[in-house]
Amino acid sequence: MKCLICNSENIETIDTIVSDFVMARIAPTNKTNYKTKLCFCNQCSFAFYEYRLNKDEEKKLYYHYRDEDYQKLREQFEYGYTKEINNLLNTDTFALAEQKRVIKKLINDNGIKNIEIALDYGGNEGRSFFDELGSKAKYVFDISGARTVDGVINISSCEDIKKHCYNFIMCNMLFEHLSDPVSIIKQLNKFGNKDTVYYIEVPSENPFIKGNKSLLKKKAELINNPIYNILRLYKYVLTLIYRYVRKPNFDFYKMAKYFFKTRKQPLMPMTEHINFFTIESMKQMIELNGYEVIDIQENPEKGVLGTTLVLSALFKKKSS
Repeated sequence: MKCLICNSENIETIDTIVSDFVMARIAPTNKTNYKTKLCFCNQCSFAFYEYRLNKDEEKKLYYHYRDEDYQKLREQFEYGYTKEINNLLNTDTFALAEQKRVIKKLINDNGIKNIEIALDYGGNEGRSFFDELGSKAKYVFDISGARTVDGVINISSCEDIKKHCYNFIMCNMLFEHLSDPVSIIKQLNKFGNKDTVYYIEVPSENPFIKGNKSLLKKKAELINNPIYNILRLYKYVLTLIYRYVRKPNFDFYKMAKYFFKTRKQPLMPMTEHINFFTIESMKQMIELNGYEVIDIQENPEKGVLGTTLVLSALFKKKSS
């Protein structure tokens, strides 16, 4: 096995599974406890799951993302994933404002100006734009099939992307989902020119990094990792709030059954986030694929599920 970013074979692993929800979404054949591995590269600190979705599976997982059918299926496997939670995640205006704040921060910190034509690659409805970002034209390319908001133009194919000249190309909360992140960052190179500024934002949630130590070397530390605990326990807290408090049909038996089921699961079953970056692994992905880094920052962003850290990178094509 090799690292997806730096190609190193210095990999450590932990046995885990693909979540039952993901399997039901991509391959509705009643497969459960499908085995995979959670991997960590000691060379560049990138973490990833061994199981990689093919293009057909990616489309099945993200097409009409977070619509009614998505929510209903997910709630079958995750008792706390209610309509209220799904709607909050879809309409979290505060988190959206925070995302824009961080984009503006990196742009302003690095003196980036006159962004007239902008592309949001994987941008869903195109809600991450603000007035100065694409002052003349705003474009979105996304496989979800979502309708773009007013003022944002949908692009339906990679060939159509190449028809425009962009000052700025961004990918917000995309690379943590990609089965082949390197192929996408190479593809992005074809859409820009020597003056195009690129921007990537991902969650800073690598579960193996704590004080610059690999938690794979001390599995007990992983169990106590706040990130892991949040991922595993937030469902139950939200269930109590949105089902018990707001609804009379709260089913304590189902919630308890789900709780004890997840308690028996191995560490971090694979869900939608299949890649976990650090500053170093982000830097290597950029520099090994024809770009030079302008800036990489770690910043907090607030949202409906609390405050999280994000990694944000600005970069350009390498000078010839």
